[in-house]
Amino acid sequence: MQLKKLLLAGSHAGSTAIAVVEEIRKRNLPYEIHWLGMEYKNLVNIGVIFHHLDSGKIENKATKNTVSSFLKIPVSFYKSRKLVKEINPDLVLSFGSAAGALVSFWANMLKIPVIIHEQTATAGRANIFSSYFAKLILISRESSSPFFNKHKIKLVGNPLNNKIISSINKDSRTKVKTILITGGSRGSTWINDAIKPILSTLLEKYYVVHQTGNGKLSDYIKSDKYFAFEQTNPKNMAEILSKSDIVISRAGANTVSELIALKKPSILIPIPWTYNDEQTENAKYMESLGLARILAQKELTAQKLLSEINKLVDNYSAINKNSVDIVSPDLLASEKIVDILEDEI
Repeated sequence: MQLKKLLLAGSHAGSTAIAVVEEIRKRNLPYEIHWLGMEYKNLVNIGVIFHHLDSGKIENKATKNTVSSFLKIPVSFYKSRKLVKEINPDLVLSFGSAAGALVSFWANMLKIPVIIHEQTATAGRANIFSSYFAKLILISRESSSPFFNKHKIKLVGNPLNNKIISSINKDSRTKVKTILITGGSRGSTWINDAIKPILSTLLEKYYVVHQTGNGKLSDYIKSDKYFAFEQTNPKNMAEILSKSDIVISRAGANTVSELIALKKPSILIPIPWTYNDEQTENAKYMESLGLARILAQKELTAQKLLSEINKLVDNYSAINKNSVDIVSPDLLASEKIVDILEDEI
């Protein structure tokens, strides 16, 4: 049997792409799966063929990398055409970002069908662009609908890591023992700076697990109740999330989806410069379920964060009680997406 070629695209993969690949493997589908974007070893580890594309991007906030990142786009524009032609896939599934947008454009030009998936509660710039070349637009939240052609939309949810799904409704506690602090895979200077002055106070009552980001481990105190790490893979992060009682985090789409599935009371500090303010909208969705408190970055101080933590701890039992009937909208997302892939490939 000749294998069908499925091309996944995005600047960085994550639990979303991994969850879809795992569902494909679970069904033993005859697909040769390729990934085009930035390197992500966890996809390679599950048998995905990797093609590097440092696509650059249009940043929403000026940084020292803004110009160099933008200048990568013309080079990657032609490189992405070459790679798509060489792979010659039967179908493209794009998860957004500049790489996804470039692949979607060239796939459409080469008469290759394109499906895109939007993880956020709004819509990313790249996916809005890619939607004009897409046959189908898969969304995670109904609130994304106004950004896209309603005739192409299917609501499927945001795929969850298998480790998250297997941890749902486990290790339920009535008292806060462990606090997880994470600024995402790269860490957050804003969150780290707010934690430092109150870390000793927190350690008097709780265990603290802290994802600091690269090069930050030496900045913190030593304690047998404090566990810090720079980065980890999605499987390990899923286990860490499942064993934490409350979480202090940014509000990326995948993180929020996982927190909702695990019903973790959380303090969310959205990145304020995301396109369409997507992190704030993700956070508002979780807040509407009664699981999150939102702390704006402009209001973030050590004492304000400590106050929010204390409020969350005081209401911990009530939040858990009120969340009993919450069912994640993402539980069947992987299955729904792969059902669609089977119909289209």
